[in-house]
Amino acid sequence: MAGLSYCKGLYSRYNSEPQKALRELNFARFDNFYGESAIQNMIEIYLNPANDMIFSSILPTDYGTTPENVAAAKELLEELKVKGVDTSLIECQILIATKQKQNLEMA
Repeated sequence: MAGLSYCKGLYSRYNSEPQKALRELNFARFDNFYGESAIQNMIEIYLNPANDMIFSSILPTDYGTTPENVAAAKELLEELKVKGVDTSLIECQILIATKQKQNLEMA
């Protein structure tokens, strides 16, 4: 069942349905096989719900991550740390998403 939820979550993510994707990936995040990948995808959705190419865009975008999204991503990051995953890249993405000068310098 978790594999199906994971696949549905990825499909919804790339079909521009972030809420549906989060709901499906949430079911898969507790699975031993799909859990880590599901959590990583959930963090990426929280940091970039519109799935825009925000870091490679030359033109200004409508990109905006809310403080609630950043907080949710931080909670999921802690779950990954407990599983023993290297989270350094994801931590930097979260720091960048805050758009605060101090955090940007730290990233």
